[in-house]
Amino acid sequence: MEKGRTLPEGSVKTPEGDETVKHYVLLKLAAGVDRQAAFKRVEETYGALEKELPYLHHAQVYLNCVDRDSNADIMAVIDLDGPEFLQPYLTHPLHMRMAQDMKDSLCGRTSFDHE
Repeated sequence: MEKGRTLPEGSVKTPEGDETVKHYVLLKLAAGVDRQAAFKRVEETYGALEKELPYLHHAQVYLNCVDRDSNADIMAVIDLDGPEFLQPYLTHPLHMRMAQDMKDSLCGRTSFDHE
């Protein structure tokens, strides 16, 4: 780390010394949508993105285990090598295809990013 440079709390350093961005996506499924099928679709897409994009790491997808109206159903978490990689990830064809294919299955989507 450079002398005098302080990282924000919770930041992760890559081997090259750059800050990573942690990206969270929370999906709320519409009534009647098959949770397991939706989970599998998201999990497969993020697995493929991790293999294809050298700046995307540690893709994890979770299925909510508590059934409450206020909870999201699926959460995906990824690390990006920096904030400059958020837009290329968001506009990647695999990501765009998943978003398009699932748009009618969702009643809500929230994302959150931090360094």
